[in-house]
Amino acid sequence: MSRTLALVTLADGADPRRVAELESAAVLGKHMPGTVGGGHYTWDGIDDPIPPGFEDVADVDLVELSLIDGSLADPGFAGEIKRTLLLRVEPDAPADSVAAFERDLMAMPDHIPAIVNWTLSRVVGPSGTRWTHSWEQEYYTLDGLKVDYMMSPHHWGLIDGWFDPEMPRQIVDLELAHVYHATGRSVLAAALG
Repeated sequence: MSRTLALVTLADGADPRRVAELESAAVLGKHMPGTVGGGHYTWDGIDDPIPPGFEDVADVDLVELSLIDGSLADPGFAGEIKRTLLLRVEPDAPADSVAAFERDLMAMPDHIPAIVNWTLSRVVGPSGTRWTHSWEQEYYTLDGLKVDYMMSPHHWGLIDGWFDPEMPRQIVDLELAHVYHATGRSVLAAALG
């Protein structure tokens, strides 16, 4: 099963009225302060393209995802936060290291109960995309992400080593997109349904 996701960046000086039109015409999650490397919006499970001629959009970073695994602890999720991490595993990373990295990510919900629903996917398109993986989670509160997840000893003691260039097992490129937005419904329920 595959689905699409896009990170949307507005053009400098975008007309607020046209931006409001875009927001009303699409299902967009507006990125909150503290997001890194992912533009202004996340567009999940794109049903309709951005309206043609919409000059206020500077970039659409579209990815097609193939699900590795996920969990839907709360199908009726009505929490606050949807988080997406798009990352790139180095092309010369050994296959056994990539598999271990994926297992470590998928074990995070066992150690961080604030993760409600989650998916780990491989990026399978389009050709030439810089990303290899998408790690998505849903949280009841922003603190679930910013405190429980980001400050978790499991996160810093195990997962960070895959990203840290000073660690011998580092296989993830430092350029990534860590984005999150407010939501009142589960995006991942459809992905896992």
